[in-house]
Amino acid sequence: GCNSVQQVLKSGRPDHMYQTALKHYQNQKWSKAAMLFEAAAPYYSGTMQEDSIAFMTAFCKFKTRDYEVATSMLDDFRRKFGRSAFIEDAEGMYALCFYYLSPGPSRDQTMTGHALIAINEFMSRYPHSEQIENFKTINTELTQRLHDKAYLNAYTYYKIGRYKSAIVSLKNALKQYPESSHREEIMYL
Repeated sequence: GCNSVQQVLKSGRPDHMYQTALKHYQNQKWSKAAMLFEAAAPYYSGTMQEDSIAFMTAFCKFKTRDYEVATSMLDDFRRKFGRSAFIEDAEGMYALCFYYLSPGPSRDQTMTGHALIAINEFMSRYPHSEQIENFKTINTELTQRLHDKAYLNAYTYYKIGRYKSAIVSLKNALKQYPESSHREEIMYL
């Protein structure tokens, strides 16, 4: 399997690499397709296939769950090919990458913030998208993670006996997220 991909790569024929990559892409062999698309991409720079190769390469990375690389590639795609036919799908996957990279509420929520920004941008740009309901659900879930994180931080101060810090942290949690599902418990503490 890999030998045939290596042979195609060594052939140095961009059209053969591109056609073989498309076959692997259609057969959902994402890793092989990504390798071939990446090798063929420099040959197609400035051509009509450039945006499709860039999108399909990012899509392959997304499908193989390499979300860090996919995020970078999709961001580059959004900046470079703003008028592409693939732009809506690219922006949706860009937001989903951040969502999949977002950790649980006990960890740092930087990625959650990035995910919320990307999801809200997508929903405002494409209000009639097929994915809008899915993104609304994800938006609610990510917002809940932020509420949980603020509550856990404040509760930790309370639990270890740092009551002055707990008061400040609890007030900040209420100020920052007044609609939190933990509101009653925060007020009690």
